[in-house]
Amino acid sequence: MTLHPRAAVILWMVLLFVSGGVIANMTVTTDLTALLPQSADRTQELLVGQLRDGVAARLILIALEGAGPESLAEASRKVARSLRETSLFVSVNNGDPADFTVERDVLMRHRYLLSSAVTPEHFSAPALRASLERQLQLLGSPAGSVTKATLPSDPTGEVAHILSQFAATEQPSMLHGVWFSPDGTRAQLVAETHAPGFDLDQQAAAVRAIRAAFASSGLPESSRLLMSGPGVFAVESRATIERDSWRLSLIAVVMVTGLLFAVYRSMTPLFLSLLPVVTGLLVGVAAVHLVFGFVHGITLGFGATLIGEAVDYPAYVLTQVIAGEQLQQTLARVWPTLRLAVMTTVFGALSMLFSSITGLSQLGVLAFVGVLVAGLVTRWILPALAPRMMRTAPHQILPVKWAALSASMGGARWMLWLLAFAALATVAVRHQDIWDNDLANLSPISPSSKALDEQLRKNLGAPDVRYLLVINGASKEEVLQRSESTAPLLRRMVDDELLTGFDLPSLYLPSEETQRRRQAALPPSSVLASSLTQALEGLPFRTGLFEPFLQDVEQARMGELVDIINLQPSAFALKVRALLLGSRDQWTGLVPLRAVESASALADRISQTAVPGVIFLDLKAEAGRLVNGYRHQSLQLTALGVVAIMAVLWWGLRDARLVGRVLLPPLLAILFVVTVLTLFGERLSLFHLVSLLLVLGVGLNYALFFNRPFTDEEERRRTWLSLTVCILATLSAFGALAFSRTPVLHAIGLTVGLGAAFSLLAATVLGKQRVIQ
Repeated sequence: MTLHPRAAVILWMVLLFVSGGVIANMTVTTDLTALLPQSADRTQELLVGQLRDGVAARLILIALEGAGPESLAEASRKVARSLRETSLFVSVNNGDPADFTVERDVLMRHRYLLSSAVTPEHFSAPALRASLERQLQLLGSPAGSVTKATLPSDPTGEVAHILSQFAATEQPSMLHGVWFSPDGTRAQLVAETHAPGFDLDQQAAAVRAIRAAFASSGLPESSRLLMSGPGVFAVESRATIERDSWRLSLIAVVMVTGLLFAVYRSMTPLFLSLLPVVTGLLVGVAAVHLVFGFVHGITLGFGATLIGEAVDYPAYVLTQVIAGEQLQQTLARVWPTLRLAVMTTVFGALSMLFSSITGLSQLGVLAFVGVLVAGLVTRWILPALAPRMMRTAPHQILPVKWAALSASMGGARWMLWLLAFAALATVAVRHQDIWDNDLANLSPISPSSKALDEQLRKNLGAPDVRYLLVINGASKEEVLQRSESTAPLLRRMVDDELLTGFDLPSLYLPSEETQRRRQAALPPSSVLASSLTQALEGLPFRTGLFEPFLQDVEQARMGELVDIINLQPSAFALKVRALLLGSRDQWTGLVPLRAVESASALADRISQTAVPGVIFLDLKAEAGRLVNGYRHQSLQLTALGVVAIMAVLWWGLRDARLVGRVLLPPLLAILFVVTVLTLFGERLSLFHLVSLLLVLGVGLNYALFFNRPFTDEEERRRTWLSLTVCILATLSAFGALAFSRTPVLHAIGLTVGLGAAFSLLAATVLGKQRVIQ
């Protein structure tokens, strides 16, 4: 194939212009759940939904410490009041009963259809008498002012009964009228955001609002604000990932640029070396955005790996230049081998590209497009832009006589095979310890932050982020009825100390069947008035005091049933929407659980229940099952990628023994890397698997150039220089990633750095360099 130099440059500039326009308007996300596989079934769809937008994902746990209890209690009220004035939160709760006005009004309007105490006997004369006597006692207690205000409308105490249904079995400690930690050193609050957990801009705004409210709370400078929860973690993760991605990419560019200048001692070859890298990176990132509609921050960090891979191609060309030679002449000698190197890496990336896992597929698109473009720029753009004659030859930068070293290492093949068998035995014995299925290990959140979250969650009785009951049904009504049938079982499990509390959608919105039953239990106005008259005999209540009560009961008896819209604008409406999910033919109720003590015992109880459609969901275990299934898929795609690479090598080399010599070093390197990581206790995630594919591509490049024939010793020396530059560039780029605090980037950097070193070692030992006379 031939392409006129001017046409090639014009096409290249147009490609850069278009890619730059796409990148200027691209959307970058750091939501780790965006890396998850597409859900394969309803349960996995729920899993991803809960990780992104579940009830627990919206909660921010807040603690104030470092001052006296009275000061902390007052600051808690100020912070809660300030946060409620923003539009960022569904609710902010610190345990203060004075901050429950809207919810209390909603409960008051619909109390007779929401209260489980409503039965025909509840409004009989003896029952009303007992309720009135209790109200008399409360009037003489510290809660007398509240009782006096609600007594005419609610003498049976329905609102108080409903609130007792909502309360967790294990309530947070109270001090000075607000929630405190058990030791009295921290005032505690719970805020639920309007925005879903994956909306990181809004979560960040919520975090800033909390910090601003704390700063204006009047606490001394020695006090501290503590925050936890998925939203807080997500914001921290975004900052870490963005910081790491840009910082490490910059470090990689500086180190590789310094290396290339040390080799070429001239700006012209340095500039030419960076063109394929920059072009591949820009076009690759633009392609990711065009395919997916967004680019993940980790994908940008992966751009640093593309620098280490793509810089090899111009290095293989420019280090082969003979002083006074045209670059086109150099390419004529090197291109057949370099073309194979590019094609094998591109075919290796195909296994990622076709993955149904969004994160891997993004990395696959970036690697596939970036490497292919870098190879094409090396072939067509570099000779078009290079000076007619290259005036200087590259310099050796390491004082090593590679030919002598290669000859001496050739006798160490028996040792390499011995190490390979030992590594294979190690992997076989410890194969169960190799893979990591825990999605939490992808997060850069520190162990201390996770410990704080666990402590605050326990003190506040917040829903567990791991365990959940799922209630499935064909309609909203069916799910609500099944939710009501599940309530007695859950209460028994609370009594048996298997958990401390739970949230059911039917607690906030009873089924229509239950509401009709309660409506039917409400007596007609005349009957209720007669029963009330009997109950009031001898009690010191003035005549006509309970007229509002009689009117409200009659209105509830004849009125409409309660639906979600009737619960607005209280937090109960938002709570129902979070716990009750559905479409036309499939509805699901979610039951967050608090402080599960024995997941296995709880799962056994649920499996034995007679209520259909109820399943116990361990989000961590389900996530592990999801990742495990897609890892098998990735391994199958990787195997297909290896087969494709073998086909490309056969097409280019036409020699089965030579194909084996080229393929064997990177495969041995992969084995050594897996063994080393396993021995050091680092389990492999899906992103380690991505890294091993990169090791395969890098190792094939080394092996291809090790096994190519040479015309003289000088050409072999130049090839050794090429490999020296490539290995140092790879170690510079991937070594920078190895120091990342983001586990995904750390995994890629460490794995590829080790793999490149092992690949070069294996290629040196196993390679056969032939000089053609």
